[in-house]
Amino acid sequence: MNAPRQPTYQEQIAQWRTDRMRQQVQNRVEELKYDYAETTRERDQAIAENRMDDAEVADNYAQDLENEYRQYYPPQPPQMDQRLQRWHAANKDYVDRLIARHGNEKASAYLNMIDQKLTAPRNTYEPARGGLGLQRYSPDYFERGQDLLELYSEGATGERYTANDTLTAGEAAKVSGVSPESYNRSAQVLNQQGRYSWQQGKK
Repeated sequence: MNAPRQPTYQEQIAQWRTDRMRQQVQNRVEELKYDYAETTRERDQAIAENRMDDAEVADNYAQDLENEYRQYYPPQPPQMDQRLQRWHAANKDYVDRLIARHGNEKASAYLNMIDQKLTAPRNTYEPARGGLGLQRYSPDYFERGQDLLELYSEGATGERYTANDTLTAGEAAKVSGVSPESYNRSAQVLNQQGRYSWQQGKK
């Protein structure tokens, strides 16, 4: 059995430097936390005593500390729900075309508007002003979302949501994170209630 390879001198120095840098960062972060707690306490005390000049100085320093902390620990973007990730994967062509035409920000704003329409509470008195009251990322959320995209995407964005972008029942079940049997049961209930757009007449 071969003995494990010993690190070279250069590798030992590189590891030592890495460890030393990590320790320095940890020490500095502890200092930042302490200074930030003291500074925000002083700022809040100055505000309470109406010493606004002192409060402004303290708050500026607090912001400097926040910025330095973010250099060591940048904020992490929130993780996308796995069911939504699967929907994006299944509809990649459509999403890519939407982004290519309008850019990330506007494409996201349009899809968020669809999401709001799907999840906002129903308005019994003025249905056009309310949403569909669906649970986010449920089977009927994706089904009705697909209906809305088929109806409105081309007019609103110039990008048609085509048949190639639509999900089969099995794919929709997978996207929703439920079994095909559960998805089909939900679909049957929606059908019995006449809630599909094609049952209501697509305008």
